[in-house]
Amino acid sequence: MRLQAQHGRTLIELMIALAIGLFITGTAIGLVLSNRQTYNMTEGLSRIQEAARTGFELLARDIRDAGLNSCGGALQFVNVLNNPSSLWWTQWNGGLRGYGGSEAFAGAPFGSAAGQRVAGTSALQVMRTGSQPQTVSAHDTATQTLTFSPANRALATGDLAIVCNFSQASLFQVTGANGTQAEHSNAGSPGNCSRGLGFANPPDCSATGQTYRFEANAVAMRLESLAWYVGNNGRTTTTSRSLYRVAPQNNAGTLSLVAEEVIDGVVDLQLDYLVEGTTAYVAATAVTDWNAVLGVRLQLIIDEPDRPSTAADRVRRTMTHVVMLRNRMS
Repeated sequence: MRLQAQHGRTLIELMIALAIGLFITGTAIGLVLSNRQTYNMTEGLSRIQEAARTGFELLARDIRDAGLNSCGGALQFVNVLNNPSSLWWTQWNGGLRGYGGSEAFAGAPFGSAAGQRVAGTSALQVMRTGSQPQTVSAHDTATQTLTFSPANRALATGDLAIVCNFSQASLFQVTGANGTQAEHSNAGSPGNCSRGLGFANPPDCSATGQTYRFEANAVAMRLESLAWYVGNNGRTTTTSRSLYRVAPQNNAGTLSLVAEEVIDGVVDLQLDYLVEGTTAYVAATAVTDWNAVLGVRLQLIIDEPDRPSTAADRVRRTMTHVVMLRNRMS
């Protein structure tokens, strides 16, 4: 009888091949997971850097222009709005006011609801004029009408505005507007306490007030009041805090506060201030004259936006930036 040669693979050979295959597969999976982790880390850092760059740029733009108007430092300033001290965005404060982590701010009350300020974080209020100054060609004090040349391109009914010349600046609410004019009667909300724009200390809030006529070539600008703070965004699957900006918005002549979420992932904002005549930055509680502040040091703590704030492996960075106020630098 003729014997047949054995064909195929032995069990040992199959087990060795299987082991080698499992080793190669495991190595490949490990590389994929490692690359994925590296990608996630890089992506998280990129998002943090992007948030820091955007946040610092937006904050710096507002801070640099704090208190800015096209007339510079007018000799006299009068606010003829009704009860200006009752609303933070109608009370002219020279352009800048900071609040420490334990100081209450009416524009962003402390709380845990979405949009409310996180306790222990700073807040910053800025007041400035808009970027479209308009030249006054005539001012009729009898009809409380400012006429602009060549046209009224910036002021609408309900806007807060400043009109100024080399000697005086007046803050008022526009009570009527068209393509060439703006009115300043004592109507509207909050409205003006008088029809006159003349200087008095305290302001003359009689019906006619102090009559003052702005000559041709005076300048009128829209007033912009705003504030920055860190608030709760109401999310739990991603970071639960964001950088917010709150400002009054004009809706068909009615002003109301609107808080906008600007950058997610910002979990803390801390501010210090450089006061004229000093060399060290101090906290808001140590500033006694906000008109003497020359610079602001910003510190942002930013989490990886796509990770929950409770995640132990989240990426977090602390970044610092310094901004000087343009109109206060000699």
